[in-house]
Amino acid sequence: MSFSHLDDGTAESAWEEAGIADLPLLRLPPLDRTWLVVVAVAHPDDETLGATGLIRTALRAGARVELVVATAGEASHPDSPTHTPERLRALRGPELEHAADALGGDARDRLRVRRLDLPDSQVAAHEAELRGAVAELVAAHRPGPVLLVAHDRTDGHADHDAVGRAVGALAAQEHLPLCEFPLWFWHWGAPEALPSRRYRRLPLSDQDRRARRDALAAHASQVAPLSDAPGDEAILSPQMLTHFDRAFDCARYSGPDEHDAYRAEAVFDRLYAGAEDPWRYLSSPYERRKRALTLALLTRPRYGRVMEAGASIGVLTAELADRADEVVGLEASPLAVERAQARLDGLPHAEVRRAVLPEQWPQEPAPLDLAVVSEIGYFLQPEELDELVDCIDRDMALDGEVLACHWRQPVQGWPLDGDDVHARLAADPRWRMVAEHLEADVRLALLARAHTADHAVVVVPAKDEEADLPDCLEALTATVDRWEEQHAQGSAAVVVVADRCTDRTVEIARAKAQEDPRFHVLELGADTPGRPSVGRARDVGARHGRSLFPDVPGERLWVASTDADTRVPPGWLTGLAVLGTGVDVEDPRGALVLGTVDLAGADPALRQAWAAEYEHREGHGHVHGANMGLTWAQYEALGGVSHCAEHEDVRLAEAARAHGVPVVATDRVRVATSARLDGRSPGGFAGYLAGLPVD
Repeated sequence: MSFSHLDDGTAESAWEEAGIADLPLLRLPPLDRTWLVVVAVAHPDDETLGATGLIRTALRAGARVELVVATAGEASHPDSPTHTPERLRALRGPELEHAADALGGDARDRLRVRRLDLPDSQVAAHEAELRGAVAELVAAHRPGPVLLVAHDRTDGHADHDAVGRAVGALAAQEHLPLCEFPLWFWHWGAPEALPSRRYRRLPLSDQDRRARRDALAAHASQVAPLSDAPGDEAILSPQMLTHFDRAFDCARYSGPDEHDAYRAEAVFDRLYAGAEDPWRYLSSPYERRKRALTLALLTRPRYGRVMEAGASIGVLTAELADRADEVVGLEASPLAVERAQARLDGLPHAEVRRAVLPEQWPQEPAPLDLAVVSEIGYFLQPEELDELVDCIDRDMALDGEVLACHWRQPVQGWPLDGDDVHARLAADPRWRMVAEHLEADVRLALLARAHTADHAVVVVPAKDEEADLPDCLEALTATVDRWEEQHAQGSAAVVVVADRCTDRTVEIARAKAQEDPRFHVLELGADTPGRPSVGRARDVGARHGRSLFPDVPGERLWVASTDADTRVPPGWLTGLAVLGTGVDVEDPRGALVLGTVDLAGADPALRQAWAAEYEHREGHGHVHGANMGLTWAQYEALGGVSHCAEHEDVRLAEAARAHGVPVVATDRVRVATSARLDGRSPGGFAGYLAGLPVD
C-alpha cells in the first residue's frame, strides 16, 4: 500500500454515497466497571481519530481504559526543516496527555496512558514488545473481562498494520473480544470495498463529538502546520479530518468465539502445534480420494500459473505442481507454511507463502490460469469470501478457471458450511459452472468466466498461404480445444476460405479438415458470386459458419476472425467471447471486440519502427481482421463484412460505432501476426509495415 497525506484521497461524499451512515450498529459486550478496555494505537492522535467513541463508551459504562501508545510519533514530519525527531517527541507527549484529558473528562482517572516509545515507523520490528505490553495488562486484570481495541491490521500504514497484527494475534490466542478501527483506509480506500470489511457504526453523542474536537485541537502538531516552510505542512488535512467529523465511529467487532480470517492464524497454529498433520492429508483415504477427484475435474493437462488458497502443509500443492508451470500456495499458519516448504523442496516452481486471506492475497503481474479454493471458504465470513472471489476475478485470465472443493458436513464455530460456499459461488453472475461433482462428504465445482456465447465460428481467409497456414491451423486447433474444454464438444468450428489459391493452400486446409472434423474448407473460384476480395472471403466464411449451427440463437453464436499468417494463443477464442458477451456487456446481443497484434519474426529495425507507433493498451485505436469478433446477431444486424479489397475490418468497426454497437478495444487478447511486407492486399497490414520509416 502506497499513499501520502498530501494526496487528495477519497472524498467523504464518496463514503456517504456508499451508505456509510446506514451501516449496522456496533454491538459491544455489556461493559461495566468489571471490564478492562485496552486501546492500542501506533501514534499520538490515533486514539482520538479512531477510538473516541470506544473510549468514551467504555468510560461511561464504568470500565477502566488503558491507552497503549506504541511510539511518540517523532517521525510525523520527516522533511521538517524546523523540528527534529527529538523536538517532535518532546512536543507530542504533552499533546497526548491533553488529548486524554479531553477524551476522559470527568472519568479521566479511569483513563491511563502508557507510552512504549518504540521507534516511529518501525513498529513492525517490535511487534513482540507491543504484544507483551498488552498481554501484561490483560494478565494483571484476569480473571476480569477484557476488550481489546486496535487499528485495523489492513489500514495501509505500516505502523498501524503492525499494531493491528500484534493485538489481533493476542486476541485470538487468549480468546478475547476485539474491536478494530480504520484510519487511513478512509483516505486511500475505495467505497466498494466497504462491505467486505464488515465495519459497524458506533453513534457519538454531541458531547463525544465535542470531546473529539477538543482532543484533536490538543494534537496541534498534526492538525496545524509547524511553520510556513515546506515539510512542515499539517499531517491531517481538512479533507482528511472530514472523515472524523461524522456523528459516529466505525469499527469491526469479533467475539472470542466468532471465527473469521482475522483469527485464522492463531486458530490454525494451535492445530498444527498439536499435530504434524491435523487434517490427516497424508493418511486419510478420504483426503487421498478427494485430491484425485480434484485433479480429475481439471480440464487441461497442464496450466501456466496456479494460485491455491488454503495450502495447509502443501500436499495438494505438490500434486498441482505436476500439472502446472508455477504454483503458489497461500496459508495463514506459519507452522503449516514451514512444513509445506519442506515438502516442496526440490520443486522450484512451487511454493507456499504465508497470507491471511482475503486481505493478503498477492498482486502479481501475470494473470492466473487456475485458482484453487479448497477447504477454506467456510473459514471466512460471507463478506470475506466475496472479497476473495473479487481478488480471483481481478487476477484471472480471460479463459482461467476456479476450482472449489469443500467438505459437506456441518462445520462447527464458523459462519458457513461447504454447501453455503458453493451456493454463493454459483449465484455469482461472473462465473458459470463447467463441471460439478457431488457426494455425501464432498462437493467440487469447476467454474469459468460467464458469457452468453456457447458456440463459436472462426473465419480464416487464405490466399496462397502454404508457408504460414500450417502454423495458423495448429494454433487454431489449440484455441478450439480450449473452447471445448469449457463448452460442449463440437460447439466450435473453423472455416478456412481459400480464395483463388494457386499453391498448396487448399491441399493443406483439406488435409486438416480430413484429420479434424471441426475444420471446414471453402474454395472460392470464378463461379463464386461477388468481386474477389478479402472482404468477400470473410463474409462468405462467416455465413457458412452460421449454416453449421442453424439452431443456435444469434446472440449465442460467436463469430471470430483471424488471418492465415497469424498465430492465436490457446485462450484467444474464449477471451474474445468473454469480453464480447460477458457480464460487463450491457447489450444482450454483445459487443464487437477488437484485439491487438504482435509481430512474429520481425527484423529488429522494423519492430522498433512499428512499436514507436503502435499502442498495446486498453482502448487502443487499432482494427485488425486478424483479431476481432462479435456475435452473429450483431454481425447480421450490421449487414456483415463489406466485400471490399481492403479495410473491410475498419469498415465493420465504423459501422458498429455508427449503429451504437458496443466496441471493446482491448490488449487482453493479443495475436502474433506475420511481419511480411508483401501482403495480399496493397493497403493491408503488410503494406502499412512496408511504408514504415525503417533505418
